Amino acid sequence: MQCLNKLSEGVDAAIVKRIILKGKLKLISPLIIGGGRSLYGDSDIIVLKDENGQPFIPSSSITGALKHAFEDYEYQGSGTDYEQNKLWFWGGQYSLKEKEECIKTSCQSSLIIADMKVNKDKKALISLRDGIRIDRKTGVVESGKKFDFELVEPGIAFEFKMEVIIRQAFSEELFCSFFNWIAVILSGGEFAIGARTGQGFGLCQLENINVFEFDYQNKEHIIAWLLGDYTGMQLLNPDFTSTAFLPKQKNLVINAEFKIKNSLIVGAYPGNPQAPDKVHIKSQNHDGSGEIAVLPGTSLRGAIRSRSEKIINTLQANGNELLSELFGWVDDQPDSNGDKRVIKSRVKIRESQINKDTYAEEIQYRIQIDRFTGGVINNALFDSMPLWSKDGIESIVTLELSIKAYKNWEAGLMLLVLKDLWNGDLAIGGEKNVGRGVLQGLSATITCDDQIIEMKQVGEELLVYRQGYNPSWDKEAAKILEEKVEALLKHIEEKGSGVKLNA
Repeated sequence: MQCLNKLSEGVDAAIVKRIILKGKLKLISPLIIGGGRSLYGDSDIIVLKDENGQPFIPSSSITGALKHAFEDYEYQGSGTDYEQNKLWFWGGQYSLKEKEECIKTSCQSSLIIADMKVNKDKKALISLRDGIRIDRKTGVVESGKKFDFELVEPGIAFEFKMEVIIRQAFSEELFCSFFNWIAVILSGGEFAIGARTGQGFGLCQLENINVFEFDYQNKEHIIAWLLGDYTGMQLLNPDFTSTAFLPKQKNLVINAEFKIKNSLIVGAYPGNPQAPDKVHIKSQNHDGSGEIAVLPGTSLRGAIRSRSEKIINTLQANGNELLSELFGWVDDQPDSNGDKRVIKSRVKIRESQINKDTYAEEIQYRIQIDRFTGGVINNALFDSMPLWSKDGIESIVTLELSIKAYKNWEAGLMLLVLKDLWNGDLAIGGEKNVGRGVLQGLSATITCDDQIIEMKQVGEELLVYRQGYNPSWDKEAAKILEEKVEALLKHIEEKGSGVKLNA
């Protein structure tokens, strides 16, 4: 604590360097940055906007997300006084000893991220989506549980500026490692900000990165920083392909490809009287080239959770209870203080785009028959426009699922859900009662236990093998997956009714 004491007294607090990173933070998936309810009652959540009506990302949103994500990594470098420098970098509270008294105080963060706005020459697209809550027992929408929210469509880029202050007491090696970790995380395309990140929202990627270093031993550098003039500054070329940090916990990752066996529709309502009653949901392409059909993470997540609960219940255990810590849970009944118990989900599912060259949209008309007379009910003609695979072309949808700090039984459960999707037993989207949403598995990559296992459907034959090996039926690879399912059965025996189950 001696260094903290010195810094609190102003000793060794002189600034020696500032490192500034500038770039573009591009949205890969829709972003929800809530600014409260609409004054006109047309949306439950509206996007936070600046004085020009353009959406912006407040610094607190991304800084808090980065600080939270940083705790999941462990430092592998050789820098000394790691904990002290970590506190100085991120800021926070610490205990300061004054004689025999321990005083709680705080340390200001050395990381400064500016609010992110859209370039004046660009226009962000804001759209409205709706959501529902399904009753687990009946499978229909709960009364009064429909809501809608605004979101920023992908393809737009926000101006990003990050500044790190290095003082005399700080370790420059550690601060550069922290700085490098942020750049690696943001440029990887896997970092998410905003709300509902577990359902595929808020994925972003840092592009067009420029790094400047201002050395306070040089008077010209100080003047340049004060003037905000970067023209004469030397650009740094840090290595953003690696980092001195490794994840503390291992994640289960499943990437799978399926073809649409018949048709698919995740309902959206265009609001145009001339348009069909229901169309498949679309979103802005992440390259900004126009609208494209998507498979929302909300639909995939809902179907996967429902089937997971059904599997556990079939195995004579309480599916809702066992899945609370996996898929998240919110207590509807607040406690005596008015607080609700909340468990954050460890499951993340990405929203996937469907190649527009592989599908066609065709209107299908339907009617409602009076079951007593056998005739058509008056005014019961409606139409929908689902996606259909083009002749000779397979429409491909993808599933990208990950579980943070997974347990073996959770991996086994996801493998059983994958099997149901693969075999067409689990349909997704709407109008499942008329055969829509049935998929057929093509390939999958499963990452677990430091192993990468691949699955591939070749005609009627299923191949399971370790990545890098010849496609075949690899007994060792199949055994790894089977052990996960056995772990699920063992967990059910411990948590369920005590009935012994056979693998």
